[in-house]
Amino acid sequence: MKKFLSIGFVTGIIGQIIGTAVGIGLLAGIRALMGLAPKAEPAAVLGAALGIVGFMIGVGGFRDWFTWAKGEDTFEAEEFHDQPGIIRYWGYSLDHKVIGVQYGILSLLLMALGGTFALIFRAELAQTGMQFISLDFFNTLIGMHGMVLIISILLGISAMSNYLVPLLIGAKDMAFPRLNAFGFWLAVPASIVIVAAIFTGGFDTGWTGYPPLSARAPLGMQMFFVAVFFAGWSSIIGALNLIVTILRMRAQGMNMFRMPIFAWAVLATSLIALTATQLIGTSFQMVSFQRLFGMGFFDPAKGGNPLLFQHLFWFYSHPAVYVFILPGLGIISELLPVFVRKPLFGYKWVAMSSLGIALVGFMVWAHHMFTSGMEEYLRVPFMYSTLLVAVPTGIKFFSWTATIWQGRMRFATPMLFTLGAIIV
Repeated sequence: MKKFLSIGFVTGIIGQIIGTAVGIGLLAGIRALMGLAPKAEPAAVLGAALGIVGFMIGVGGFRDWFTWAKGEDTFEAEEFHDQPGIIRYWGYSLDHKVIGVQYGILSLLLMALGGTFALIFRAELAQTGMQFISLDFFNTLIGMHGMVLIISILLGISAMSNYLVPLLIGAKDMAFPRLNAFGFWLAVPASIVIVAAIFTGGFDTGWTGYPPLSARAPLGMQMFFVAVFFAGWSSIIGALNLIVTILRMRAQGMNMFRMPIFAWAVLATSLIALTATQLIGTSFQMVSFQRLFGMGFFDPAKGGNPLLFQHLFWFYSHPAVYVFILPGLGIISELLPVFVRKPLFGYKWVAMSSLGIALVGFMVWAHHMFTSGMEEYLRVPFMYSTLLVAVPTGIKFFSWTATIWQGRMRFATPMLFTLGAIIV
């Protein structure tokens, strides 16, 4: 039993249960002392947030900060020793390889869960009418499927980046090993909270959470908002760590234009995640505050504007597309020269095109809003900026084509995947 309770994940779950209970009880007690009737939604939101904090305390995420606060010396990251065997993948490790594997495992679990949601609602559509689930649950599965898979892909990219980037640039580890572990483990309770949305009434807005519908959805909507908010923090922490690692931890003699292309792709991806993720967190938090405190950010009756939410949401959610695709394009640029037996054509152009895609990606968000009723004069500029993305993307395809030209191709399995990706 003692060995079981020494596993970080187990103590984290215990901490999340305790934190959730404390949050719910605290708010219920305050309302009782003030002579107010119990209210489920504020208590549930505080419980979910404190539950995530409790998980981080239980798993060991604040151990070093608590040690420092007591005036004691903290150990160096190199002095940290993982638990032996497979248990280390269930605990708080500072090794970038272990953290990369942890990201990968969580990504696959969420991908399987999101895929299961899709199987359920597609099976429901086999015949007209509702067969075995309710209309509300069907809508909840649609939204859960979308956001769970988005989070799973983000975690999968983090898995590749954490495992490979230090190895590719000759670094011993990530720049901030403790922050690296903290960023991963923050995603775990956030994943638990988003699944809890199913059991707290669900939501019927889809993965976008547009108001005014999300401002009136059941309690599960708040669980969705809390989960995405903390998952966003995990993404920001990981992005910051990767940027510093790439810019400051390269091996001696490896300048920026000697880095592997995958490192350039991760750098561009991390810049997007660092600068844009706040917008989706802010937009969801504003809807949450509108529900909790009666604020009118998106309520026209109170001077708000529902279109503001769409601008904030898509300012992140369109660049997020390139967060998904840029690492994949980087892997293509790494594999192709190996199996064609030629250097990558136009290395510097390919490297800079990743940053170009990231930059232009911030200029195109409103092409998701052409039917939203936004100002007419915005439509043409966003049409042109959308077409502009094709320029840096086209540079990559031209480079790959030129690399393949007159190369001695070896059709190993990785090369078949690479060619399939280019053709598709």
